[in-house]
Amino acid sequence: MTKELCDIKELSNYLKVSIPEIRKLVREKRIPNLRIGKMIKFDLVSINKWLENLEEEQARKSVFY
Repeated sequence: MTKELCDIKELSNYLKVSIPEIRKLVREKRIPNLRIGKMIKFDLVSINKWLENLEEEQARKSVFY
């Protein structure tokens, strides 16, 4: 199984979200991440699944409001 890992700067560019915002999501354990020593890495497959789940949650919420 091959993982496509990226660092926080690459993820920031990929998601168009600031690095401090990603750090906040990591601290709050709201975004999938891997720790390798002191480094934080992100698996893009996991990130894409996480995004799909967020979209589904928001779609369900919008139906009820």
